[in-house]
Amino acid sequence: MRSKKPAKTHARLSSEESERVGQFNDYAFDNPNLTFEQVAENNLGPHPFPNTPSGKKVRVECKAVFDLERRS
Repeated sequence: MRSKKPAKTHARLSSEESERVGQFNDYAFDNPNLTFEQVAENNLGPHPFPNTPSGKKVRVECKAVFDLERRS
C-alpha cells in the first residue's frame, strides 16, 4: 500500500518581497513594450531573481503579475 504524498504548501511572500512584486508591477505597467526579462533587469537590477527558494518565489509572483497585466 502506497502512502499519500503530503500536499504542497505555498509559502507566503514577506512584506519586502511583496513590495518588490508591487514595484515590478508598476514598472511593467509603465513600460508595456518591454519583455518580462527587460522589466526585471531594468526595475530590479542585474540578476533580479537569485537562484534561492526566496528568489524563485519572487520570480513566480512577478511572472504571474506580468502575464496578467499583459493579457488585459
